[in-house]
Amino acid sequence: MTFHAVDAEVALKAGFVDGIGAVESVSRTKKRPDYILLGHHATKTRRRMKIVILECKGTHQPPSFIHGQLARAAVQVEALSVGGNHPPSLMVASHLTQAGITAYVLDPPGDDELWSGDDEELDGLLSTSPEDQFWRPRTVTPDEAEARQAPAGVPSPADETVTEPDLAEELPPGAPQVFDIPEQQRGWFTQILTRAVAATALLFAGNSAAASGYATPRQRGTEDPASQPGLFNLDPAWATSSVATFELPNGILAEGTRHRAPLGRGRVLEVFRGVESHLYRELAEGRIGAYLRDAPTFFGRQATLPGDGSVYSFGRDGTVLVVRVLDGGE
Repeated sequence: MTFHAVDAEVALKAGFVDGIGAVESVSRTKKRPDYILLGHHATKTRRRMKIVILECKGTHQPPSFIHGQLARAAVQVEALSVGGNHPPSLMVASHLTQAGITAYVLDPPGDDELWSGDDEELDGLLSTSPEDQFWRPRTVTPDEAEARQAPAGVPSPADETVTEPDLAEELPPGAPQVFDIPEQQRGWFTQILTRAVAATALLFAGNSAAASGYATPRQRGTEDPASQPGLFNLDPAWATSSVATFELPNGILAEGTRHRAPLGRGRVLEVFRGVESHLYRELAEGRIGAYLRDAPTFFGRQATLPGDGSVYSFGRDGTVLVVRVLDGGE
């Protein structure tokens, strides 16, 4: 199964009108998870979509601080429900030291599908544009709050204490809120998430015009320009850029944006980011179902790359990143 990460704020913005503002780290967002992982896999006759809620933490504090971080993460991943049930979740807390990074992971049991259908049904679903909804999050009831349990089994050495708690990690006061996606809106939520995946890939390639077509008016910020989510501005300020077709050493072509910045002594740093050409055309033409089916095959087409000091990175979503240093004349 291939998973794609979707910013939870971007997804929820299309459905809820209370408490959802610009995509930024503010106190009211800390009771919600970071990402929604959208998984896509196929059987002989069906296409199946599932989601996993992901919350990530990190600290330089002693390992005992991790327990509190994961307890807060357990609250955040339960902020979303679909059809009255909380989707499967994954909580990760990274402990950073000079010696290295240790990741503590909580993976509670659970498995649920968001949507399933054959290729024709998937293409039909994704061929239409979802509308913004006007739901409101609800506050957790006292009975629900009592039922919540902090995660157990995380190392918490008794001889270690936290003398300077990370206040930025504290959850805001008050009962958590839950964003309920109605059972009959599973298809709508599938549309929102898959279109966010398509927009993200196009943004990575620098095509913000095509990416904006996959967003709802509220996600684009056209309903209220003062709360523009800043979803469609990815170009770094330090570089000049140009639209380019990039030929990789293994013969694969990618469409995207080439950035160049001077390094001195006649050298230039070049960064290319894009999407494999066939997949790029599918995204630009609105054929999301075809893109989801074809993207996994791209990752398997890689060949041995030259050891010329350049950095090549290939994503399972068809994205390509190349970083290299060139002589100024190239």
